[in-house]
Amino acid sequence: MRRRLFASLSLALMLAFPALAPAAEQPLDRIVAVVNDDAIMASELRDRVAQARSQLANRNITMPSDQTLRRQVLDRMIVEQIQLQMAEEANLTVDDTELNRAVRSVAENNGMSLDQFANTLESQGLSLAAVREQIRREMLIRQLQQRRVASRVNVTDQEVERYLAQQSGARNARYQLGQILVALPQSPSPDQVRSAQQRIQAIQRQLQNGADFASVAAAESDGANALEGGNLGWRSAAELPPTFVDAVSQLSVGDVSEPLRSPRGIHLIKLLDRQGGDQSQQAVVEEQKIRHILIETNPNRDAEQARALAERTRQRIVAGEDFASVAQQVSDDRGSALNGGDLGWVRPGQMVPAFEDAADQLAEGEISQPVQTRYGYHLIQVEDRRQRDVSGEAQRSRIRDTLFQRKVNEELEAWTQQLRAEAYVDERLSPSGDE
Repeated sequence: MRRRLFASLSLALMLAFPALAPAAEQPLDRIVAVVNDDAIMASELRDRVAQARSQLANRNITMPSDQTLRRQVLDRMIVEQIQLQMAEEANLTVDDTELNRAVRSVAENNGMSLDQFANTLESQGLSLAAVREQIRREMLIRQLQQRRVASRVNVTDQEVERYLAQQSGARNARYQLGQILVALPQSPSPDQVRSAQQRIQAIQRQLQNGADFASVAAAESDGANALEGGNLGWRSAAELPPTFVDAVSQLSVGDVSEPLRSPRGIHLIKLLDRQGGDQSQQAVVEEQKIRHILIETNPNRDAEQARALAERTRQRIVAGEDFASVAQQVSDDRGSALNGGDLGWVRPGQMVPAFEDAADQLAEGEISQPVQTRYGYHLIQVEDRRQRDVSGEAQRSRIRDTLFQRKVNEELEAWTQQLRAEAYVDERLSPSGDE
């Protein structure tokens, strides 16, 4: 259910690496920010700014000023550093197998083998080791976010039913949105609110005068996705903050909303695209009513002996003994043995593949030959089959997933703002944003 908690690796690696190649001469390194007990160096900031420039260029987004870009990137790096410090304190780690899998996935997403990926990085002045380290850091941050944020989020049945009632006409609609956020602290003063309102009104005037939304977002937005042109990607209504839901339903593609206030600040949202809205989806599955007898291996019974016992047990049933009675006597699955081996109605995907494949081949009432799985040897009987429409259940599951994701996103934004506010941070960029 909770598979896609957070955005994929920011590294997606943009493979527009020329901007990342080292210059012939670099100024002496110095500290640009102190974050608790750690320092962020000017060379690190230069590398990350170069990555941001490549990303913006790939998306054809007009570059903000150097001063704005440095400050945007440095603020992101500060929040990352705070989270990495917390991950270290919590003894979180990423094992090499998991890290290698993630690096290989990044290479494949760029249409390359791992060797080709390493060669491309090297040709552009980067090393695979440096990229591995960046991916490792991002994986640690996701672990921390899972532990500190996602694990606390819960979606109740009442919330699912309320959403179904509220969104009956458009529950299958999906929206691609852009956002510009002027952030506010959790308990803003009247002056802070007034200043934010003036700033969002000035941004709104830029857009009304024809400025490009993505370029303005990259230069002005306080949102985490500013350097992506404010693009939030595709979201269902359930994934949107409540503040957005009513507004987006009134927009045509290309429209920008009036300023919207939320606990995070003041937003302008642009509807980039829309899909669906009224289609109903039927999900029909075949369920099988199954009972089984399990013969496990154990220190006193090896696999050959377990199979032999399963074959003898099958002969007893074929010879006329009652399946349920034999299951109560013999089966090592004590949970089902008490009910004569009954597993109830089983849907595709609920059993391990070998068990499911064997059950699918049986006629109703037939007793299988011994079927080996990691649990031991099974004797399987399919008592009945039926077709069942699970559209309502599938829909509720999707809604629960998306409501969960929306809550996680909201909690994550508030949590990272709080981390930034509570940490000791000494920024050392000049007032003009120079290093």
